[in-house]
This record gives sequence, structure tokens and C-alpha cells, in this order.
Amino acid sequence: MASPIIKFADIEKNYGSERVLGPLSLEVMPGEIVGVIGDNGAGKSTLLRIAADVELPDGGQVIRAELKPGELGYVPQELALYQSLTGRQNLNYWATAVGLGGKAKKQRCDELLELVNLQDKAKKPVSSYSGGMKRRMNLACALVGNVRLLLLDEPTVGADVPSTELMLAALMKLKADGCAVILVSHHMDEILRVSDRTVRLEAGKIIE
Repeated sequence: MASPIIKFADIEKNYGSERVLGPLSLEVMPGEIVGVIGDNGAGKSTLLRIAADVELPDGGQVIRAELKPGELGYVPQELALYQSLTGRQNLNYWATAVGLGGKAKKQRCDELLELVNLQDKAKKPVSSYSGGMKRRMNLACALVGNVRLLLLDEPTVGADVPSTELMLAALMKLKADGCAVILVSHHMDEILRVSDRTVRLEAGKIIE
């Protein structure tokens, strides 16, 4: 039986005297998309930051599968793009950061440009992209490695319908390839379309 790619065991997070998350326990398996919903301030983004190892929990434990560089992809709400660089240059930068080079880097960047349908915009500066194109490129940059765990915080915010459809299709392809996904979104229709199960956060706790 497969082991969870990530497991949260009674994690807690406090900001000062305020408890913002937990105690919370959750497991995510390879090839599973878990949708996370909840009101603003429910702890969704905090959960993803802890999953990405950007923040540490104040209590409990996060147990991850052994992930090599590039096998964890994190897409925060804020765009992680260099606006003055072209789309391909952005991909090249992140590909180099995870250790790709030469033909392997070019091949991976070509694959990702095709995945998010930005081949014809690859040589244009990101600053010239529409909001939806930027969101698609943001996703592509998170996928430059052989991603086994993908963390998404409102990845379609501000995106048009075609861009949203492309990103949801990309998630289903990743799922088929065995990637585990934690998807935070306030678009319930998107969550229901792609998620294997959904958890609701309320005041930092999972509501069954």
C-alpha cells in the first residue's frame, strides 16, 4: 500500500497569542487531489506555507516523503514571476534552480510551454501577458522539476475562462502521472471538478 506523500499530524500554528491553525491532521496520497475550502482567515494559506516548509508549525509534525529538489512545487497567491523577463527566461531560471541544464532544460521548458499553451508567447516579456497568461506561466514555473507534490493557493484568481480550463486540465494530467495536489480555491465548482475529496477549514480546524 502506498504511503502518504505528506502527512500533517496534529499541527498547530500561532501568530502571537492567536491560534490560526490546528490542531489539524491530514494525509495526502500520491495521485490524489485534495481541495481545501474555507472563508478568508480560516488558515488555508497557512496550511500551504507549512506544507511547503516556508513556515514551521508551532506544534505537531509534518511528515513528507523524501522529496528531491524540484519535486515539491508551490504556487502562492502572489505571482512568482520576473516581469521584465520573457516566459522562456522565467522557465529557464527556475529550471536551473532545480538542477536542469542543457538539452534536458530546453526539453522541459518546451513541454511546459505546451502544457500551458504559451508557446507563441515564450519570447515575449511576462509584463505583456494578460492576467490569465501570467497565472498559467506561474503554474508552469512551479512544475519545472519532476513534481510529486504540488501546492496551489488560488491558482486561477484573476484568470479568464480559457486559462482556468487549461490549468484544470493540467492538474488532471499531473494527477494521472501520480502527482499529489493540495488545491486551495474559493471557486467551489473548480474544487468539485478536479478534487478526489474536499476538506473545509473553519477557524484553523477541519470541519467534517
